Amino acid sequence: MKINMVEKYTFKFYIAVCTVCLSFFQSCNSGKKSKVNLDPDPLNQILDNYVNDGTWPFLYSKIEDGFTGRVVYEHLAINKEFFPNLFIDGNTWMRIWSMSKLITITIAMDLVEDGLITLKDPVSNYIPEFTDLMVAIDKDGESIASSRLTNFDCPHNIIESDSIMIINHLLNHRAGFYYALTPSKCLNFQIASKKILNSKNGEELIEILSSLPLIQQPGESYFYGLNTTVLGLVLERATGKSLNDLFKERIGDAYGIKGLSYVKPNDIKLIPGYTGRDGVLREVRDGELDIFGGDVPRYYPEDKLFLGGEGMLGTANGYIEFMRYLFFKNQDSFLNKNTIKMMFSEPNVEKNDYGYNTGFGMYLTSKTHEYEKDILRVGGYEKTGSWVDRKNNLIGVLFSQANETRDKEGLANRMEQDFKKELYRQLNK
Repeated sequence: MKINMVEKYTFKFYIAVCTVCLSFFQSCNSGKKSKVNLDPDPLNQILDNYVNDGTWPFLYSKIEDGFTGRVVYEHLAINKEFFPNLFIDGNTWMRIWSMSKLITITIAMDLVEDGLITLKDPVSNYIPEFTDLMVAIDKDGESIASSRLTNFDCPHNIIESDSIMIINHLLNHRAGFYYALTPSKCLNFQIASKKILNSKNGEELIEILSSLPLIQQPGESYFYGLNTTVLGLVLERATGKSLNDLFKERIGDAYGIKGLSYVKPNDIKLIPGYTGRDGVLREVRDGELDIFGGDVPRYYPEDKLFLGGEGMLGTANGYIEFMRYLFFKNQDSFLNKNTIKMMFSEPNVEKNDYGYNTGFGMYLTSKTHEYEKDILRVGGYEKTGSWVDRKNNLIGVLFSQANETRDKEGLANRMEQDFKKELYRQLNK
């Protein structure tokens, strides 16, 4: 029998309290400890080297046991020339960008469990303004997402959509929304000119997006973009509540998770962004974080626009605690086991030799990967990332605030590969 909303959240609160109490007594009485012990020195040296050579402004990593919360590893490498007086730890607030997506998707799945939405629902059921969305095509009649052209003709031809966009397309990035980073200068300019981050709320954002063409027919293929932000708009329409209130009600306040917010806490000054796009690491200038065409979220308390795909601030401790409830302390109080299994055990989009996009906000590395086998990962635009190792019961984060390194993505990938190789060399011994 389906319990009502009051009963469900009373039950959730009861389970959360019991879980905390049980964890306390277990830690006091049983003396149970994680089996994982790491030698920090080689890991520290890797992070230090990539900061000292001017690749990253800082790198902060923390790894905890998923069940007990015991800190298995923690280290800060920081460039004192950029930050002579800055201390960074697990409670330091940072822009986490696309790490917001997993949080929005878990809220959506919670609503699915409550029967308020289904993944097969047409998006237009909740946002009728999207009923007549158009699609941009190239001169050969192909959608821009699938076009083989390297120099896109401008302006594009615009045609009517011939497919029904469903909620699941928003989760797995097949809906057709995009960032100002597409292969098409026309589409990039068009979305940038709309200044979507100046929208007062989700209703104004819906109005803007309804005037923009999609980059492909809904369901056509995987194309990374604003899809999860649109999912947040659907959730607001479906419940009559803001995404901020939904997060508090179903995750933040419900489980006492601190360190995640759409609003910048009082007296907190965010770390400036850095880039190495000119070959030298420097502070980002206005307009260079161009995912929206140059604007960035403001995180003001008075703002009513909440971006489900990019709009959260977070701390390392806050995100680790969110992951802990999702994967280790859940006990069916948040999402049930069948939902979790569907979300993270059945890869269904963007498969390659390295792993899979699960279609639910995370990336699952291949079971045959060289060192990082069957690991769930999530990351953000300025090099914030978290991963879950279910074999070793670990949750890790690796944070910075830089969107590009000196050779674009090469050194970024190399740093994380070096770090993970050493980590799993030790874990697999």
